[in-house]
Amino acid sequence: MANLQRTRLALVGCGLISPAHIRAFGSQKERLELVACCDRDKTKAESAVSLALGVMQEGDSISATTDFNALLADETITALDLCLPHHIHKEITLQALRAGKHVLCEKPLALTPEDCDLMAQEARTQNRVLMHGENMRTASNIIAAKQAIDSGRVGTVVGLQATYAHWQSEVLNKDWRTRPSESGGGHLMDGAIHFVDVLRHLGGEIAGVHAMTAQYRPELGAESEDTAVLNFRFEQGHFGQMFASHASRGRGASPIVTVFGTEGCLSVEPFGGAGSVVLFPREGERENLFSDHNWQTTFDNEVSHFLDVIREGATLYSTPEDGRENIRVVLAAYESAKTGREVPVPKWGDG
Repeated sequence: MANLQRTRLALVGCGLISPAHIRAFGSQKERLELVACCDRDKTKAESAVSLALGVMQEGDSISATTDFNALLADETITALDLCLPHHIHKEITLQALRAGKHVLCEKPLALTPEDCDLMAQEARTQNRVLMHGENMRTASNIIAAKQAIDSGRVGTVVGLQATYAHWQSEVLNKDWRTRPSESGGGHLMDGAIHFVDVLRHLGGEIAGVHAMTAQYRPELGAESEDTAVLNFRFEQGHFGQMFASHASRGRGASPIVTVFGTEGCLSVEPFGGAGSVVLFPREGERENLFSDHNWQTTFDNEVSHFLDVIREGATLYSTPEDGRENIRVVLAAYESAKTGREVPVPKWGDG
């Protein structure tokens, strides 16, 4: 029988992405009780609480705190949602798991594959859920595309293309994002990793990467790339491409992903409305497979799935191993950009 008591959760990190998570909590307020918003900046924590009070159940008490250790010590808190700078994901996750909390941790899961595995092992040791917080994995349009591919609608996949281009606000790159030792890199690690996950999810594991990087906006980090082109070799033999930039103004990308197959082609559009996922079959008219995609729903789905896993025992859909593999591909891309050569991404554990 399902547990009817609401899951008590605390948000840790009240920066850029936290409002999307808070609204997602509101979409699950019948199952989730947000008890605290924690940040080292008390003003940010208070702003997060103000937003949360408007979306959670009337009468809920939500505290603003700077005391992370108090959250760990509170045995009534079941889970933590971590929206933190990349370089502290590992340590904070390990502390949370050892305190008996389930953890939803924003991407990238950590800065190295080895750290991801340490986190995953700790989750197993503590018998707790560690969910890789990749909202593209729970995006309804990507799920619809995956279902179409798996059901044979495009036949054999022969290639994939992805585009992730936008103009990064300079305000976002005033602190840790400017330092690769803390961010893990530039746009590839911070933004384009979303579409590494999409390409792996739709096309299978990546066996090799050939990458080129460039910088047009040094104000976003003098040591970091803001633009990259990647070619992929997939384990199943097909190829892929990605153009990624946060130095591009205007409309961005449409489609964001295209899947080419022997029986048809899939186009995944970014702007919602009719035609969010479109199938172009070998014969006949194009078919709209999914409509009305929006960005906030990706986070709503993410939080909903996290609750399904910890409350109902559902199978985890976005795993620490997925987080590890995304990082392996990005790190291979960085090595390729330095050497000018294709860099293999062998199966994990093959040496």
